[in-house]
Amino acid sequence: MKRFSVLVTLVFAACASTMTPANDAEDAIRKMDRDFSAAASGGNVEGMMSIYADDAVLMPPNLPAFRGRDAIRQFWTGFTGAGKIDATLTPDKVMQSCDMATELGHYALTITPKGGAAVQDTGKYVVTWRKVGGQWKAVADIFNSDRPR
Repeated sequence: MKRFSVLVTLVFAACASTMTPANDAEDAIRKMDRDFSAAASGGNVEGMMSIYADDAVLMPPNLPAFRGRDAIRQFWTGFTGAGKIDATLTPDKVMQSCDMATELGHYALTITPKGGAAVQDTGKYVVTWRKVGGQWKAVADIFNSDRPR
């Protein structure tokens, strides 16, 4: 039992020695959410891609997972190509532990297809973030609509 206590103490000490300020993740993630929304609204896929780690996974509703930046870029290119996008991401909670953080939030989205009527959606999302090279990057991104199917 004593060995276990020593091991647990060492693990917590290692984590504590690499901890960043308590609001480090939250401030950075809130800014990236604003930047991502602006990029989506401007049809700027590369701006949207700036949040993702190389090994990220995007899990949109009713589709298979998109693994890696190239696959995620392909998804967002098709998404923004659907028409004019107006997107707002609102983080409800950001929880950080060492170099990992989890964001729970909700979104409001309007897509206006070329020559068509606007379609509005609201929903929720969860993003897992990892600090890579001093920057927070999304490693897992899942969202789904509040609208009935």
